[in-house]
Amino acid sequence: MDNKEFERLKNIYSQLIELVSTAKESDIMDEKLDCFFKMFQIVRACLEFSPYTHFYTQVLIDIIVKTYNTKVFRSDLLFKSDIGCFIENPEYSPNEFFEELEENEYNINLIMHEFTQKIEKISKKTHKKYMDFFETIRDLLIKDFMEKKSDLKERLELISKYSQNSTVKNLSTNERLYLYEAKRVFDIHYINTKPAHALFLDTKFKTKYICNNELSLQEKRLDVEDVVNLIKEKHIMAEEVYELANAEEQIRFELFKIIQNNFTINKCENCGKLFIPVTTSKNKNQKGRNDQKYCNNLYLDTGKTCREIGALNKRKEKVQKSPILKEFQREYKRMHGLHYNHTKEFSEKKFKEWSKKAHKLKDTYTDEQVQEFKTKLNELSNIYWK
Repeated sequence: MDNKEFERLKNIYSQLIELVSTAKESDIMDEKLDCFFKMFQIVRACLEFSPYTHFYTQVLIDIIVKTYNTKVFRSDLLFKSDIGCFIENPEYSPNEFFEELEENEYNINLIMHEFTQKIEKISKKTHKKYMDFFETIRDLLIKDFMEKKSDLKERLELISKYSQNSTVKNLSTNERLYLYEAKRVFDIHYINTKPAHALFLDTKFKTKYICNNELSLQEKRLDVEDVVNLIKEKHIMAEEVYELANAEEQIRFELFKIIQNNFTINKCENCGKLFIPVTTSKNKNQKGRNDQKYCNNLYLDTGKTCREIGALNKRKEKVQKSPILKEFQREYKRMHGLHYNHTKEFSEKKFKEWSKKAHKLKDTYTDEQVQEFKTKLNELSNIYWK
């Protein structure tokens, strides 16, 4: 994810600021509600950009809405969300009263109430001050997001380095966790106890269970056999999920799962991005081959993945750097064309014989001997096609 991608997120956040501000300054309830539902479309676009935006988008919306509702620059919400941004403008410093105020837990009714809460008419001057503040917050959030992504990459690079080591792979899960704590993948926290030090990951993951679907009250009252059939028919199941408080928590959680499952992390030889090798087998429990060189990400605007074009690009690059390979490829294309246009005189069997001998011949010369190779290759080709 490069700076151009974050510029796209900046544009999305600018749209969000404009939309929420319009809703708060409007006196028309229908317009407020229309903006409210449009807001969720933008939130969805942010999530498609990256799941990490969940925390930043939520904070941005909160700051806009609560700034209007309280008439105070609500920068305190940054720190309450564990987003430690430095705000240069003293006018935007957190208000002491709101710093101490505990925020209510989220639910749709509360969000709707705060979003549609009526406010006094604001002047153009106040509107301008608010917009400047919101844009400052936008830039701080994106800066923090970029730093988090950079930090995550550094940690994954470290895991990638050690995950290739067979000695590390043979450690138990608990031993690996200690190793990566010691190597600064996680922050180290010690509690001095006797007779030994206790080490732990500084996390607050909350485990919850959700259902992907549900039965109506009437359906729940059916006989157990009928309820079971409905569960199977609707594919209803309870799933374990984790509640994460902020972007750092999400980073820690993802790193924890990578280490816990002993994943190997490779660097794509085509695009340079880190990836976890995946299996092409029908057995989903089977781990991917650790020697995979290319990832499954789409490469630039080719419409193909690195795995699909990586080897070809590598081959082209190798050919461009090698006089021997260039000469071999030129002659191979010429001989293949002769075979294609003269299948009777130059049969497939003969072409395969020539190809096998030409490959062997190529392997006996170096790039410094390209002229000798060219002469011998022409002699070989003349044997098969005069």
